[in-house]
Amino acid sequence: MELTLLRYFKTVAECNNLSAAAEKLHVSQPALSLAVKKLEEELGAPLFDRTKNKICLNDAGHLALTYAEAILAKTDEMKSTFHQFVRKDNVLSLGFCDPGPMRFFVPLLQKANPDISISSALLPDENNMETLLLTHRYDAVISIRKPQNENIVTVPLAEEELMLSVPAGHPLATRKSVCLLDEQNLRLINYSGDGAYVRKIQPFIDRLTNKFGMKTHNDYFVFRQLLENDNLLCFTTRLVRNYRNDGAGRVVIPLEDEGLKATYLLSCLKSSQKYLSALLARTEGKISCNEI
Repeated sequence: MELTLLRYFKTVAECNNLSAAAEKLHVSQPALSLAVKKLEEELGAPLFDRTKNKICLNDAGHLALTYAEAILAKTDEMKSTFHQFVRKDNVLSLGFCDPGPMRFFVPLLQKANPDISISSALLPDENNMETLLLTHRYDAVISIRKPQNENIVTVPLAEEELMLSVPAGHPLATRKSVCLLDEQNLRLINYSGDGAYVRKIQPFIDRLTNKFGMKTHNDYFVFRQLLENDNLLCFTTRLVRNYRNDGAGRVVIPLEDEGLKATYLLSCLKSSQKYLSALLARTEGKISCNEI
């Protein structure tokens, strides 16, 4: 009997609806229906009472669910135990949806936990976070999307937002905040980035490009030279300003434009929660939504 069949069956039992269960599992409804029928054939009994728009567990289904939950719980426990057992040189593997939090958090975690080796990598996207965690590809994932799986826990890690960096002598430098879409004739440049947060704010960046003729640069050396020589305005963020130096004598101003904030979330398996909490605790509050 395949464990996948049991996981599918358990999800259908929880949703009481094939369409909702298929969406939650990221599989097609016909494939899910076929999996349920295969399990019923293996057990030799129907597990659901079916109506036009709903399916409900029958008595055999309730009995099967009891066994399925116990088997899956033990399987997850076994995976977690062996994952910790075979962890080589006490390595912590982290996946990040953006380079910003990776460049900021990894040095802090490494400094606070010198007894472990931290491995980090950027994720191409956030769509398969659940799989990456459930298969132990990463011990934790830092993202702006909350994974949808009952075996994964998620906690807020830090707030991110786009901010404006201006020369100290610029007329905007004395402002407490700025709504860029309300301003006129600004000389803005942008340094290109990637990741989930950049994709989130890309429509705003596109509007500014059209409004001000803003240029985006891929070469940081060229970008830095333009800032120094032409006193141009540029963007930074709450995290980026901690590790990227755009030059002396610049003022960082919050933006009032909508849709520029996001919360980075740390997600891990429930079985790894205590281990990761202990590592984060050693940072003595340096990694906190309120202190960044």
